[in-house]
Amino acid sequence: MNTESNRDYLNDLASYTVEDFQNDFDNLMSRVENGEHIMITDGECSAVLVPADDDIVKIYTELNNEAP
Repeated sequence: MNTESNRDYLNDLASYTVEDFQNDFDNLMSRVENGEHIMITDGECSAVLVPADDDIVKIYTELNNEAP
């Protein structure tokens, strides 16, 4: 994904402050578990929450050279 594509992707995400995320944790996590991508921000994009699908899990378990 190039820089412009990254920017477009981030602009399309629902965005919540860290405080909003903490206050509405259960609801927002449920939305992510149901397929939504959500950005958590402290003024800039701090994190993007995405559902853990098989491909994501594989990246961190099988393809990561430092995986346990």
